[in-house]
Amino acid sequence: MADTVFLKFRGDEYEWLIFDSSGRKKTDGLGSASQFNESFEEQFDGRVVFVAPGEEVLLTIANIPSKQHRQIVQAVPYAIEEQLAMDVEDCFFSLGLRNVNNHIQVAVVERSRIRGWLDRLDALDVEIGFMTSEANLLSCDIGISVLIDDDRVHIRWPDGTGMTTSRTGLTLALSAGSTGLPINVSGSELDIGASRMQLSELEASGEVLSQRLVNESGFHILCCEFSGTENNLLQGEFKVEAAVSSVQLVWRSVAVLAVMTVALHFSALVAQAWYTDRKSSEYKTEAYALYASVFPKDRNVRDLRRRWQAHLGRSESNVNEFISLLAASSRGLSEAGLTLNNVNFNESRGDLILQVIGERSEKLVEYTQRLTSEGLEAEIGTINQDAGTVRGSIKIRSRGVGS
Repeated sequence: MADTVFLKFRGDEYEWLIFDSSGRKKTDGLGSASQFNESFEEQFDGRVVFVAPGEEVLLTIANIPSKQHRQIVQAVPYAIEEQLAMDVEDCFFSLGLRNVNNHIQVAVVERSRIRGWLDRLDALDVEIGFMTSEANLLSCDIGISVLIDDDRVHIRWPDGTGMTTSRTGLTLALSAGSTGLPINVSGSELDIGASRMQLSELEASGEVLSQRLVNESGFHILCCEFSGTENNLLQGEFKVEAAVSSVQLVWRSVAVLAVMTVALHFSALVAQAWYTDRKSSEYKTEAYALYASVFPKDRNVRDLRRRWQAHLGRSESNVNEFISLLAASSRGLSEAGLTLNNVNFNESRGDLILQVIGERSEKLVEYTQRLTSEGLEAEIGTINQDAGTVRGSIKIRSRGVGS
């Protein structure tokens, strides 16, 4: 079997690890695209896996009873629309396996993000065949998996949901999603030591923690857990076509011609009926047909949107809403020069309150404006000047919640 290359972005550079077929690390590197390309003496023909930033990918679940892939693809956006901080049309939904509760694991990312990653990866002389996120690489068969990776934390729950957040947000993230399951924490001695306060708070609240010291980097640990069953973002419009032989191309051409012949013959038979159908009623008919096939026992449906929302995933909305809000808001803190001091979440109103510290009040204003531009409702609650620093509170909610 061939080697496997794992890639991730680190600033303007690329970081990579190469493993042999038995899972042992052969080499690693950090550098520009040209330095990566020069590290191979000949064309690389193994598997290439790109590990996307965990902060940019929402890992959630959807309760879709249908088994037909087409119906699932159509229903998923309705099921998790309330968890999103952006328009559904701007999002790409990647479908994974069903979890133990028969819910579909879903990864959500902005389409523009994936296109940007692929454009940057085009500079490399390898073909990316698999794309997943950092948190998605964590295994979570028993309990909640936590990997402390420098000043970031990757978390994965047994149901397949997960997130990447700052180390200071570890306590709140695990407390809000607490299920009474054991929490398995991994990290270097330095990283676990730096997280001692957060881990102690979890233990004091009654959580059962186990700790595992590792000598390798967080990226190395994540790559070692790769199994190939993770949610692959390269599907649908971003699917990578596998190379085919000349013989396969010939037979594929024959098959295409046969299908086209049958399709033309069939089209001639149904053309008259198809053109007489009114376009204005097609979408409504299709929507009701999809609903009836997924929920055949439901009768006299009047408000289709309300019935979808009543069926799909309401019981999990509070935890999922908190996770999506925290994931969307935390990734811009460091860029804005702000430090997270405390977090509160009001379940009844759907408000996420961030207590932050910065050098100037302008930083809080800029951060709030950025959240608003990303589709969230954000406003500054209080601002206090204290010995060269500014303390403030910012209230955040998904657009439309509570209005």
